[in-house]
Amino acid sequence: MQTFPPIAELLPHRDSAVLLDAVLEDDADSIRARTRIAADHPYLVPGQGVPVWVGIELMAQAIAAHAGIAAHREQRTPSKGMLLGSRRFEARVPYFKVGDELEVRARREFGETGGIAACACAILCGGETLVSATLTVIEMPEEKLP
Repeated sequence: MQTFPPIAELLPHRDSAVLLDAVLEDDADSIRARTRIAADHPYLVPGQGVPVWVGIELMAQAIAAHAGIAAHREQRTPSKGMLLGSRRFEARVPYFKVGDELEVRARREFGETGGIAACACAILCGGETLVSATLTVIEMPEEKLP
């Protein structure tokens, strides 16, 4: 079983901005990560849960963690990136519930590490797909970010 660095070491995010808990699996073109929706989640709407639109950030963080793993292997600091857009966002629920164990998947459809890429993403709970989308992202050196 492969082990991965703590998620906070893979992302440029800090503190409560880190929404994923751990990487489960990673290969050249895909990643699986997990998170548990806790009662103290920063986006929690009391009595309802975490709005499903937060799933876009969960998927983007999975993509960033994938890039962070590549950087870790190369012994360099993870680059920053930006979400350029999303297509075909489909949600089957309005909220993620407190206690939900979510699996976040991202698979590169085109592009390369260190540039523009499009990733097919999904969020599952108990094997059921709750959210799917294609995200377009760019990874670039900080001095080139706007």
